[in-house]
Amino acid sequence: MGNFYVDDSVHDEGGFVLCACVYASSDIEQEIVNLLEAGGLDPAIFEYKSSANYSKQPELAKIRSALKGLVQHKCHYGMVVLPRDQRDRAGQECLLAINQFVKANPNISLPVSIFMDQGLFSSENAAQLFFKKLDIKEAQFFPEQDSKQIRGIQLADLIAHMASIQLKSSMGLITKKVKAGPDSGYDQDEEMELSFEMFGTLRYCLFNEGNDKPQTGNQFIDAVMTVGKAGLFISESCSEDLAGYANGTFSSIYLGCIH
Repeated sequence: MGNFYVDDSVHDEGGFVLCACVYASSDIEQEIVNLLEAGGLDPAIFEYKSSANYSKQPELAKIRSALKGLVQHKCHYGMVVLPRDQRDRAGQECLLAINQFVKANPNISLPVSIFMDQGLFSSENAAQLFFKKLDIKEAQFFPEQDSKQIRGIQLADLIAHMASIQLKSSMGLITKKVKAGPDSGYDQDEEMELSFEMFGTLRYCLFNEGNDKPQTGNQFIDAVMTVGKAGLFISESCSEDLAGYANGTFSSIYLGCIH
């Protein structure tokens, strides 16, 4: 049985909410516990939060890198974009998105369990009523979950934040650059956009429409991954501008060299 873990990232300045629906084909809870313990942290107390500032805590930055590595090796994910003023519909939009992702991705193993962070619905009762109405086949739903207990939600928090940085960069809201650094696959002194440094390695884990498209011989065209409805859900309530930015940022992604 596979698991979906869902969390959101809210951005007032961009006027959007981005949710990550992270899928793991097997239980990854113990692996997260092991990563935290290896970093000297107590999993019963520590909870990874993207909103925290780890710039002066290198040991916690290492935990973030380790969690990213777990996503790369064990997970795939899809993204949901909706307007900021529709935040109260985030849970509903995510369930609609998961229904879309399941139908579009034959590699998702059914049945699935869906674990959703607290606050994405107005109440657990409202969440269950909507889930029942939607009638997603072969799925169990667990809303209003504590991410200290269901730690896969911490991975969704991580991805939602980093993908949001990429979207804000596309909107021109973030222009900061950072050094590539060691082990990046680039010259460590080369400057790259913060959004790329944060999101770059996670792009390979996006649900996508597969690699069965015919090769054109054009290195750039052939290195573009089509995400489409397999990994991107844009709410119908998005403005034309917001939908355009989301599509332009995520509907197809240049992979280039993997580092």
